[in-house]
Amino acid sequence: MRLPSTTLGLRASVTLMFTIGAAVLAVVGALSTYAIARGYLLSQRENSATRQTFADASFVQEGLRTSGVQVSDVLGSVSSPAGSAVLVHREGQWYSSSLDVAADGLPATVTDGVQAGDAGLAWTTIAGDAVLVVGVPLPAVDAGFFEVVRTDELSRTLSTLRFALTGCAVLIASGGAALGSWTSRRAVAPLHAVARAAASIAGGQTGTRLETTEDPDLATIVGSFNSMVDALEEEIERQSRFSADVSHELRSPLTTLVTGVEVLNRRRAELPERSRRALDLVSRELDRFTRTVDDLLELGRLEAGVADHERVLVDAVDLVRQVLSRTHRESTLFVAPAEPVLVIVDKEQVARALVNLLENADRHGGGSTGVGLQVRGASAVITVDDDGPGVPPQERERIFERFARAGSRRALPGSGLGLSLVAETVRGHGGSVRCTCSPSGGARFLLRLPLPDDGVRA
Repeated sequence: MRLPSTTLGLRASVTLMFTIGAAVLAVVGALSTYAIARGYLLSQRENSATRQTFADASFVQEGLRTSGVQVSDVLGSVSSPAGSAVLVHREGQWYSSSLDVAADGLPATVTDGVQAGDAGLAWTTIAGDAVLVVGVPLPAVDAGFFEVVRTDELSRTLSTLRFALTGCAVLIASGGAALGSWTSRRAVAPLHAVARAAASIAGGQTGTRLETTEDPDLATIVGSFNSMVDALEEEIERQSRFSADVSHELRSPLTTLVTGVEVLNRRRAELPERSRRALDLVSRELDRFTRTVDDLLELGRLEAGVADHERVLVDAVDLVRQVLSRTHRESTLFVAPAEPVLVIVDKEQVARALVNLLENADRHGGGSTGVGLQVRGASAVITVDDDGPGVPPQERERIFERFARAGSRRALPGSGLGLSLVAETVRGHGGSVRCTCSPSGGARFLLRLPLPDDGVRA
């Protein structure tokens, strides 16, 4: 089975690299420091032990040169450090100042060297403890002198040093992680700013811009981004003005056509049957054309931000009921909270958006099967379900574009602007609209409006 691959984000990668780098430097530094310090301390201990041993050996040699003196008496008079022991090998016999240290525990390299007339030292372990053995030949009395020096204090010093260096390494690695996290946050902060600005622009706030910066590396990016948004905003405004201008210019000839058709309708009885059928066709298409032009004009005003707004605090429950009553849909199932749900909206604009959703359900979805209203977080959500085949997932966003129709709805009548008007209306109110699937399999439109900051219900 193939395991899913994971990719670290930029922040995690930077933090990880800083942590690894700091850890490597800390470990290398700690090991180097420990090795240097250990070598120095061992060298100092060996030098001091050698000096002490030579001094003690000279004392023992002078004592043994006195006739009639016992070796054990001489060893007993040696003032060696606490825990240390001295041994003498003379005439094939071993003498020790401590019962815990025997001759068989001495390194052969030292004993053999002393027998050959050479001084020597070596590290070894006796009874589980690390000790330093120094041997010195005593040629004047034909003997060998050995001193076993305990290094407990040195071991404790090295242990403390290891603990301290380990703690320092951990602190340095942690500091590297903290520095990496701080650096990564500063590094990606401009990216987050760009992402927020882009999201705001995508949500319709085309006036959003990035703040200027004195950072020469970021100034070019900020300038290019703001220039791009300026060009985008100008293009959107140009298209909106073009649509509004075209629609406005169509009003005059359209009014003339409507007047002419009305005149013909008043003299309908004088027309032959074939002409009456043609007049009915022209009337239907003219009505559709008139509505399309009106929708284009309203859409242009909404997109340009020049539509009239009279926003007041209204009860969304009453607003939906009024729309259902106005459109003769009192029998439509409406599920809503028992208490009022207050929103601040332009009542007529939101009502028109709801009418568009209901008419869309009638025209494309076999009629609305239910309307709902509920509070979700800080929003009031109105749902409209239809009895149609639903909207394919890949087209659920595209249907809110101008003149867009999805699937089997392409052949049905309509201007294709109703859902665009809904989207622009709720966007202007700080809300959103989206399409999903209803429990019955048809389409469900969710219209979300923000609740006031001072409360969601009366």
